[in-house]
Amino acid sequence: MSASRTMRRVFAWLLLIATPLTPITLPLPGGWAAFGEALAQQGNKPALALIPLARREGVKTLAAARIEEYLRAMIEAGGVVTLIPEDVVSTGRPRRKTRRAKTPQQTEAQKQLDKADEALIAGRDGLQAGDDLATAFRLLEAAIARYEEHFVELVDFTKLVDAYARAAEAALKLGKKREAKALVTKALTIQPTFVLDNVRSYPELVELLKETRERLTKRRAGDIEVSANVEGAVVFVDGVRLGEAPAEAKDLLPGTHYVQVKKDNAEPWGRAVTVRGRTVKVAAKLEVEEDEGSEIALAVRYTDIKPIPEKGEYHTKLVRNFSFMFARQIQAQYLLYGVLATTMRGIELHLFLFDFKARKVAALQPVEFASNLGNMQMKILEAEGYVRAAVASFPADRVVADVPEVYTRTAAAPSRPAVVAPPPVVVAPDPKPDPRPDPRPDPQPDPDPRPDPEPRPTSPVVTGPQTKPNTPIKPKTDPYAGLVKDEDESVVKKWWFWTVLGVVAAGGGAAAYYMLSQEPAASPNFKVDAVIAP
Repeated sequence: MSASRTMRRVFAWLLLIATPLTPITLPLPGGWAAFGEALAQQGNKPALALIPLARREGVKTLAAARIEEYLRAMIEAGGVVTLIPEDVVSTGRPRRKTRRAKTPQQTEAQKQLDKADEALIAGRDGLQAGDDLATAFRLLEAAIARYEEHFVELVDFTKLVDAYARAAEAALKLGKKREAKALVTKALTIQPTFVLDNVRSYPELVELLKETRERLTKRRAGDIEVSANVEGAVVFVDGVRLGEAPAEAKDLLPGTHYVQVKKDNAEPWGRAVTVRGRTVKVAAKLEVEEDEGSEIALAVRYTDIKPIPEKGEYHTKLVRNFSFMFARQIQAQYLLYGVLATTMRGIELHLFLFDFKARKVAALQPVEFASNLGNMQMKILEAEGYVRAAVASFPADRVVADVPEVYTRTAAAPSRPAVVAPPPVVVAPDPKPDPRPDPRPDPQPDPDPRPDPEPRPTSPVVTGPQTKPNTPIKPKTDPYAGLVKDEDESVVKKWWFWTVLGVVAAGGGAAAYYMLSQEPAASPNFKVDAVIAP
């Protein structure tokens, strides 16, 4: 085969390969440079600080704390922003690199908690397999014992609640109903919103959970008041963050509750408290190692920022300036304020996002929870979607220009304006008869008398001030709108794309066929000597 024909074949194959790829690669905007830039931007996530939520009258402390805890976890798991740690927000200064080393007791407690996690997983797997329920029950009991003993270092109390529920299911299957009842009681005591899947869960456990909840709610609730010997100590009850000491947890179900008090450069403090329908006072004593950096003066303190969501004056210049300086101080691009208010159906969450660059506060779409927080996970995901959308594109059309409506509601009717009865209709008295005779003649009677039509009801004359009707609520928008590219905008679904692709492919194929079918011209130096045998 000649070299010219080999080159033609190679060129033809390259043409066939490149032809279908040309219409696909050309429409890509920016090419590989834009793709590399997009990858680089993924590592530069903006920082967001969640300011503790304020709550209006009627919202319980633990309900507000659970909503805030789930919102914080969902924002952090979303991955769109970098969530500023709670200690940075509460102190008003970025986290220092040097931190207090753990004591041997803390290290040992962490090891025991790791063993408890392993026992919980093994017991849960054994319970699902159903081969050896007795062994699974013993493993779950061992996990519960370690969690309860080292609760001071326990961060996620849902593990303890899960261990209670799994052990109660194993006890029911083994015929130990008394033990199962005690375990379910402990689970509901520290987490009243604990629910089970009625379809997948063990039916007897679902029924026992329902009976225990009804029994506990009939008993008198109690409170826990926690104080500390140092400022800035953060209080947790049953794993729920209540804020800085002094703090109070109200309407707790009777039983054992776990109090934790934590602060930077101090060993955590904890105590198991039994509530019996009264107020229990707890005084925490922490030993803090002094840090010279804590004496640095701050432009804006946390005490200046915390009351902002309680008053709702986001439109004022003072709030905007304080938010700007505090965000710059803790190196955050966004500050997320929020307030919880009661409605006729449950609890409503209103979020307000401050943008450091715009120096403005925008009101996000409110989210309403059920009164028992049964739909909390779904609604928290919805709220995180609104935050995600606002971070992607700051909603300038929702900038707060006045005190929001949620702050002007009355406690009597939190979700509806008070109904004002209309004033009585004032009827003018009949004028006095004129004693003078009427000179006009009497009118002639109507030859065709007909009954008078019924008078139309007239609207009452309102003389008092009228109440201004509420502004109609805008329909909820999709929080993820604009984050995912619409499939209808894809080039592949355009009719002209396939037309161009077909024309180019046909032309390339014809050119390749023509080049392959041509024979090379005879070379003048090519000679053949033939000998014909006789």
